[in-house]
Amino acid sequence: MHFTSTSPPPLSGERLFARVRPLLAGVQTPAWYVGGEVNEVVKEPATLAGRVALIYPDNYQVGMSHYGLKILYHVVNRESDLAAERCFTPFPDFADRLRRAGLPLYSLETKSPLAEFDLLAFTLQAELTLTNVLETLSLAGLPLRAADRAPDAPLVVAGGAGAWNPQTLAEVVDLHVVGDGEEVIVPLLRAAAALRRAGVPRSEAILQLAKQFACVYAPSLFEERYGADGRLAGYAPLHEGLPSRTRGSYVFDLDATPFPTAPIVPHTRVIHDRVSLEVMRGCVHGCRFCQAGMITRPWRIRSPQKLLELARASYRATGVDEIGLLSLSTSDYPYLQQTIALLREEFAGKEVHLSLPSLRVNEQLRLLPFENGEGRKGGLTLAPEVATDRLRQMVNKPIKNEHLYAGVREAFKNGWDHVKLYFMIGVPGEIESDVDGIVEMAETCARIGKEIHGKYAEVHAAVSTFVPKPFVPYQWDAILPLDEIRARQRYLISLKRIKSVRIDCHRPEQSFLEALLARGDRRVGRAVLRAHELGARFDEWGEHFDATRWHQAFADCGIDWAAEATRPWGFDDALPWDMLDAGPSKEYLIEEAKKARAEVSTKNCFGAACNKCGVDAKDCFDLKHAMPLLPQR
Repeated sequence: MHFTSTSPPPLSGERLFARVRPLLAGVQTPAWYVGGEVNEVVKEPATLAGRVALIYPDNYQVGMSHYGLKILYHVVNRESDLAAERCFTPFPDFADRLRRAGLPLYSLETKSPLAEFDLLAFTLQAELTLTNVLETLSLAGLPLRAADRAPDAPLVVAGGAGAWNPQTLAEVVDLHVVGDGEEVIVPLLRAAAALRRAGVPRSEAILQLAKQFACVYAPSLFEERYGADGRLAGYAPLHEGLPSRTRGSYVFDLDATPFPTAPIVPHTRVIHDRVSLEVMRGCVHGCRFCQAGMITRPWRIRSPQKLLELARASYRATGVDEIGLLSLSTSDYPYLQQTIALLREEFAGKEVHLSLPSLRVNEQLRLLPFENGEGRKGGLTLAPEVATDRLRQMVNKPIKNEHLYAGVREAFKNGWDHVKLYFMIGVPGEIESDVDGIVEMAETCARIGKEIHGKYAEVHAAVSTFVPKPFVPYQWDAILPLDEIRARQRYLISLKRIKSVRIDCHRPEQSFLEALLARGDRRVGRAVLRAHELGARFDEWGEHFDATRWHQAFADCGIDWAAEATRPWGFDDALPWDMLDAGPSKEYLIEEAKKARAEVSTKNCFGAACNKCGVDAKDCFDLKHAMPLLPQR
């Protein structure tokens, strides 16, 4: 950025923060906006070949808990000539003060305005954070539409689960990076920064990067086309040499992958205030509603010895008192008991608690209360998702009620004092008895607590509404109409009889909007832009969500949001993400969708024959056979 000697330099660094500091008085949690935490990495911008702002479009409390952000921060900052800095979407109280003062949103490390970076890299994890992407760019002083930005403006990049439908932010995001980001972030940053410093215009840089990186999709290089009936017909490239499909990248060897053993220690409490050790990535089960299990294939694990090494280093660097074993389904990690034993021995006498989130409800669950030692206990969190065997056949979640009840019984005997259960309503094929089963399961857990402790246990049933997502067998299905969602929620709550059981249902309008954004094309994306113009931001937060803004936005864009959200699609319909390759093929997903409707399950591929899902079978074979002494299932 150039300026003459007679004009003042742009506000940046300490000069900018000196203006910001007075604005912090009276805002919620000022510590979210100051940086300076333990293990923060600060580099002098003038000495670097490239800089990326890693942006989580939610507040600091949520974003600092995100495991992927920590990985990317570490992978970039281990390069001596590159820097990654953090930014989170500020809550409205602070955002509005920045606007009134005419000050730009900045990074936490060097207090640099976002416009000074080479890449602005957003992690998209939830559809209801899309307006926060727009809010962040607005606070940065950048045009929301990519076509309106200056030739030397930073490239806006998006990754994470939300990048698997790139169309709702097609007019905003320059590049969608799909798959494991740690594989591509460094070479992409180097290439983008070099093009920017060479004065290559953004449009040309986008084309070069889309051709250079197989896992990068650039929406501006493809035209969205519609049929005579007004429905989506597909996407056509606007330049020669572009790949017909963009394949997601993935890390093959987790043991060899860089790991953040010195993560930043927040000044203030965050959602997951612990060191997270990723024990494995991917899943072998194939639950038909679970996007994460489909897009993170193939299944890869870390060795117990590597996990012990990482735990030691992380404890030395942070002093945290909780270590979590992280994965989509931690109880399916084949070396779980061995790893727990190693960590218990390592941290004996140090008051370090071992947490085991994402436990699958199966026979192993009964053993875990014994393996967690004498550390602090509290609530046991489980995700049965649905409560009847028939519906489990349909969603392909192979658990039994007796396994859950056995696990809960042993947990109560060994120090746990309450249970949280996650359920869904509105799964395609659901009938009244499936809804009845949710309350029956929750109250049975409460009765088990009474058997053990003499009083009903506290049970919290968190009930969300099924939302179809890209790259799952249910992607062709629709969400229930709003009135039906409300009716099923009222019915569910009316069934409760035990006072210690609490049933919380997700707000129907938020689920409905999530479904529409998850499967939206570029027309829906224009409604997102309009909603932000009307004031939409922090739509995941109940106190900030306003459905009337969205009703108005869709109406202004000529979209009947009720019809769009509740319309099932045919297997031959064009999908907004057809140009992406997440691993599982469309043929496999169609076959799984048909099996769901027929109430037929599919065996997991842990040791069984390959299900031919579309992921490279040789990679799966090589990964499984690279695991020495793999326990028998």
